[in-house]
Amino acid sequence: MTTNLALYRLLVFNLVEINLRNVLVLHCWSRPDAYPLAVMMSESHIYSQYIDLQENAENFANIHKDYLDRESDVPKLAVFLDLGCPLADFITNQSSRARLYNRRYHWLLFDQMGDLTNLAELFVRANISLDTDVTFIEQRQQEDDDDNEEGELFVLHDVYNKGCHLGGVLNITIDQSVQCNFSSCWVREYLSDLHERTRLQQRMDLTNITLRMAALVSVLPLTSKEDILMGFLNSEEDAHLDSISRLGYRLILHMQDMLHFNLSYIWVGEWSIQDAYGGAIGLLGNESVELCSSPFTPSRDRMHYVHPMAELAEFRAVCIFRTPHNAGIKATVFLEPFKPSVWLAFGAVLMLAGCLLWLIFRLEQHGMQRCLEFMPSLLSSCLISLGAACIQGSHLLPKSTGGRLAFIAVMLTSFLMYNYYTSIVVSTLLGSPVRSNIKTVQQLADSSLDVGVDNVPFTKAYLTSSPRPDIRSLYRQKVENKRDPSTIWYEPEEGVIKVRDQPGFVYISEGSFMYHYVEKHYLPREISDLNEILLRYEGAVYHMIHLNSSYRELITQLEIRFVECGLTSKQRRFFTKTRLQTYSNSFLIQVGMEYAAPLFLSLLVAYLVALLILLLELAWKRTDKQTMTLGSNLLPHEQ
Repeated sequence: MTTNLALYRLLVFNLVEINLRNVLVLHCWSRPDAYPLAVMMSESHIYSQYIDLQENAENFANIHKDYLDRESDVPKLAVFLDLGCPLADFITNQSSRARLYNRRYHWLLFDQMGDLTNLAELFVRANISLDTDVTFIEQRQQEDDDDNEEGELFVLHDVYNKGCHLGGVLNITIDQSVQCNFSSCWVREYLSDLHERTRLQQRMDLTNITLRMAALVSVLPLTSKEDILMGFLNSEEDAHLDSISRLGYRLILHMQDMLHFNLSYIWVGEWSIQDAYGGAIGLLGNESVELCSSPFTPSRDRMHYVHPMAELAEFRAVCIFRTPHNAGIKATVFLEPFKPSVWLAFGAVLMLAGCLLWLIFRLEQHGMQRCLEFMPSLLSSCLISLGAACIQGSHLLPKSTGGRLAFIAVMLTSFLMYNYYTSIVVSTLLGSPVRSNIKTVQQLADSSLDVGVDNVPFTKAYLTSSPRPDIRSLYRQKVENKRDPSTIWYEPEEGVIKVRDQPGFVYISEGSFMYHYVEKHYLPREISDLNEILLRYEGAVYHMIHLNSSYRELITQLEIRFVECGLTSKQRRFFTKTRLQTYSNSFLIQVGMEYAAPLFLSLLVAYLVALLILLLELAWKRTDKQTMTLGSNLLPHEQ
């Protein structure tokens, strides 16, 4: 009983040290013997549940589901197991099959005999791995048996395996000795350097472990020799080909240098077949591999199987096209500098100025006896006012000082309005080329533009399986309605060149992959003429690992460390390109017919109207002349 009380105190001490408040005790003690432990747990505010292993083994056939099956977001559970119980072997086998030796459980194993050989036999083939939290408690006899005031001495051992199915071996490392009496426990001595580092830092060396990696290569046939495939992944040439996969592979190589594990390659040519199934993501999801060279975009279905670690790059699937030549006449550009109220006010001012000039001319002719070449009409005075507004001046000016001051006022007002107007129009015309009105995928689907699609697997998969209504509409109208749907699939370089040569042709591909060919084949002014529509919401791609992988926490920490030290951004800048840069002063900006056409049309209309008015005037003059002739012929008869 004395030994049991010291053991109970050690259990409470261990749980309080690591701040765990839930424990499952698998024991074979009698109820009176277990009662003191329940009291100690209650006093320390620890919830404890007790299961007697002296019953029939059939009652524990589903022990892992009945007591130990927990969700990932539930707090960590402590489990105490007495290896001296008859059913201890059965419990360890059941727990190994259910993969319960992981980071979500804190196992405390105790053997009254302190036999490490028996422990090794139980766990040499058990399914324990890197993130296992298993502590073996060994009770040792003290040198001075007569002095029992210090209580019992226990030695704690850290038990783990870096991956038994990947070449790892069972590791039992001595940690510390703990002295316990009836009332308290204390660390007597540290027997190794485990206390100086975290559990993961202690287990970072993965020598002799062979991790399986899904190596994704989509631009080469998978039937190629492995040397050719390996050479492609390690090469720096044509960085735009499978850039995302090669970026992830470079980071895995850095990870390999730090952890010293080996790699076994499983070659695949597709990211996925149906979002979370098939391809590389499918191998991760069913735990056929531990790593994948390519990062992925997270989705709801994928999160049921894999865990995103660190952001590696941006993923931008875009539709690019040059503005069609028949994009529409932009007549409003010449009216936009002023609001309609300003135009009306300015017109009224010009008419008022024309009337004022006409009045001045009449006063000078009759009141001031000033000699003019001819007396301008009201219409001519309004034309003089309009000429002043257009900064054209006038050959006919008032002779009086007051009249000239009035004309100067009209010219000054027109000068200010003219400069403000022309500066806005010029900046609009030369600021940027005309853009298409098509801004969304649905508008693209409803348009008459021809569409071509990159034949890379993930673009095909997204177009054919996306639940978004606009994507389904795009696929139905632009792919399925084609007489020969196979004609819309283009190689990236071919599609980019066709966009350049045929304004209005739309090409869909991944941005960083496509931009390489855009910079290679396009002039700066052609790049600035490109329109972009996001095919899918812009997001990041992450390296993924299985949700229950024992290497999840270790590799996630390394990925974050790569991000913090700039290693990820360095590789990202080399392999990916997310934006195209152009400079407006590097090429000549040309004003197209979409802007010039309204001017020519307005000039044509003005000439037609003027010609019509001239014909009316001639007709009127001729009619008036005939009337006068007729009247002169009738006068002699009347006489």
